[in-house]
Amino acid sequence: MANSRSGPSRLVCLVGVSIAFLISETNGLISAPSQQLVGRALPRLPWSMAVAASVYDDYSASEADIYDDMDDDMDDDDMDEDTTTKSTEPIRRHRRTKKEPLIAIVGRPNVGKSALVNRIAGTQSGGAIVADEPGITRDRTYRSAEFLGERFQLVDTGGLVFDDTDALFAREIREQAMVAIEESAAVILVVDGKIGLTNMDQQLADFLRKEVTKDVPVHVAVNKCESEKTGAVAAADFWSLGLGEPFPVSALHGNGVAEVLEAMFDSVVKKGTAIQGFGTKVVEMKKAQQAIIDYTKEVDGEDETEQFLRKYGVGDDASKVIEKYEKAMAAFDEEEAMEELNIAIVGRPNVGKSSLLNTLFGGARSIVSDMAGTTRDSIDAVMERPPAPGSDAPPTLYRFVDTAGIRRKGKVEFGPEFFMVNRALRAIRRSDVALLVLDATAGVTEQDRILAQKIADDGRACVIVCNKWDAVVDKDSSTYDKSVKYFREELPQVRWAPILFISAATGQRCGKIYATVDEAIVAHRRRISTAILNEVLRDAILWQPPPARRNGAQAKIYYCNQVSTRPPTIVVFCNDPKLINDNYKRYLDRKFRESLDGFEATPIRWIFRGRRVRDIARSRKMNGEPGDGGAGTSFPFPHAI
Repeated sequence: MANSRSGPSRLVCLVGVSIAFLISETNGLISAPSQQLVGRALPRLPWSMAVAASVYDDYSASEADIYDDMDDDMDDDDMDEDTTTKSTEPIRRHRRTKKEPLIAIVGRPNVGKSALVNRIAGTQSGGAIVADEPGITRDRTYRSAEFLGERFQLVDTGGLVFDDTDALFAREIREQAMVAIEESAAVILVVDGKIGLTNMDQQLADFLRKEVTKDVPVHVAVNKCESEKTGAVAAADFWSLGLGEPFPVSALHGNGVAEVLEAMFDSVVKKGTAIQGFGTKVVEMKKAQQAIIDYTKEVDGEDETEQFLRKYGVGDDASKVIEKYEKAMAAFDEEEAMEELNIAIVGRPNVGKSSLLNTLFGGARSIVSDMAGTTRDSIDAVMERPPAPGSDAPPTLYRFVDTAGIRRKGKVEFGPEFFMVNRALRAIRRSDVALLVLDATAGVTEQDRILAQKIADDGRACVIVCNKWDAVVDKDSSTYDKSVKYFREELPQVRWAPILFISAATGQRCGKIYATVDEAIVAHRRRISTAILNEVLRDAILWQPPPARRNGAQAKIYYCNQVSTRPPTIVVFCNDPKLINDNYKRYLDRKFRESLDGFEATPIRWIFRGRRVRDIARSRKMNGEPGDGGAGTSFPFPHAI
C-alpha cells in the first residue's frame, strides 16, 4: 500500500514542481491575475505540493543566486565597458567657433542698445526686452545674426556707468560689459542722437579709445536718428569722441544699420580680428561673376569657332572660371550645427537659479544678489562634454538657460516684468529638460505647483532641484527620506520627476545634474514597441477594468500604440473617450510606469480616440439605418454621424 501511494504522490509532486517551474520561467509572460489564480490553487493540492513548494523555493533561491552572480559579472563587464567608452575629461565651457566673431554693443543706459541688437539679429519679436526706462538689461546676452552672407554673434550688454552710485548693479553690469569687450572682434558704441553728447558718452569713448581701439575696431552708432535730414546734423556732434565717423542709425526703422555693419566688416578685415576670409564672401562673389562676364565677351582676332567656345564656356580656362564661381557660391551654404540639449532653469524669484548657473558655468555668468528679480532676461551658458578618447562622435553640448523668477499671475503688471515672465515661459517650451528649482528651507508653495503643472502640460522632461540644502538645520539620517516624501506629496503634477538636493553656494551635488539630465533626455526620447505596450495595457485592464456609468455605458479599450516622442505620446483606441475619466487615466499612467523602465523623468501624453467616422459609415453601410428595412446606404446623413 505504501508503494501504491508513493507513485501518485511522486507524480503529484512532479506536477507541482513542473507548475512551479513554469511560473518561474513564464514570469514575464503570464499576467499577474493568472499568476494569482495559480497561486490560489496551489494550497488546495495534496500534501506533496508542500514538497513541490519547498523544491520551488530552493530552485528560486538557487536561481536567484545564479542570477545575482550573473548580474555581478554583467555589472563588472558594464563597468569595464563604461570606463572604455565614456570620456574621462571633465565637463568644460564650450569653446565658441572662431568662424563666427563676436560684436559687442556697448553704451550708457537707455540709448537703444537692445533695440539695435533686435534690429540686426531680426528678433524684434521675442528678442531682448526693450522698454523706455534705464536698467532693463543687466547681464550680457548673445544673439545670432547674419549680414552679407556672414554669420556672427551679437553681445548685448547693460548700460555702462563708471560711477557706482548712479545706477543699481553698476559694478556688476560693468564687469559683464568688460567681459563682452574682451572676447569681441569689434565694438559698436551706441549713443543717443536726440539728447546729444553727454559726459557719460565722453567717459566711455575715452576708455574705448585708450584701452580697446589698439586691439579691436570701434564704431559709433548715433541712434534715434529717424530723419535723414536731421540725422546727419545730430551725428556731427559726435566727431569729437575721436572714434572715427559717427553713423546716424534708427534701431526702430532700420535706417543706417547696413552702413554701420559694412564699415565694421571692413575694419575687421583690416585689423584681422576675425578669421581669414571673414567679410569677403560678397567681394569674392562679385569677382567670380565679373570673371564670367569678362570671359564671355568677344575678343578681337578670334574666329567664329573660338567665339562660340568662349561664349558657352568650353575649355580649360572656362572650367577654372566656373570652378571659382561655384566655390564662391558654396561659401554661402549653411553649415550643419551640432545638436544642443536645451535645459531651462525655472522657479520662483530668489530660489538660487542664477547661483546654480554660475556654479555650473564656473564663473560669474549671471548677476547674483539677495534681491528678488535680479535676473531680467534669459541668460544662457553652453557647457561641453568631450567625446570618449578615440571616438568619432561629436561632443555633447548642454545649453543652460537661466530665466527670470516667475511670480503669481495676479502680481505681474504689464511692463518689463510681463515680458520677463513670457521669456521664461518660452524657455520652458523650447527646452528639452526643465530644472525646477525649489527652496529647501521654504518648502513648496502654490506658485511651485503652478510651474510644475506648466512643465507637465508643455510635455517637458523635469528634474526637481531642491537648492539651499546646506541651510537646512537639524539634519539626521531620516531627513533625506522625509524630504523626498514631502516633495512627492506636495508636487503630484511631477511625481515622476527625480529629486536632487543640492547647494549652489557650496557646489554640493551640483555635478549630479549632468547625469540626471542625460537620463531625462533618454527617457524623453524613449520609444516602446506596440507589442509590449499592448501587453502592459492588457494586464492593467485585467487588474482594473475601465469604469462604467450608471446608465450602463461601459468603456471598452481595444489597443494602444506610441505615435511620437518628446514627450512619449501613447494613443489609446476605445469605443468612447468620454467614458474614460481622469482617475482611470492616472491609473493607466501609474501602471505603465510601474511595468516599463525608462519613464522616470518624463511625462507621458495620453490621447484617447474613439471609433473613426469612416468606421461608423462602413458599419451603417453594411447594416443600414434604423427603420429602412435593412437596406444599407452608401453614405450616412451628417446629423446621424
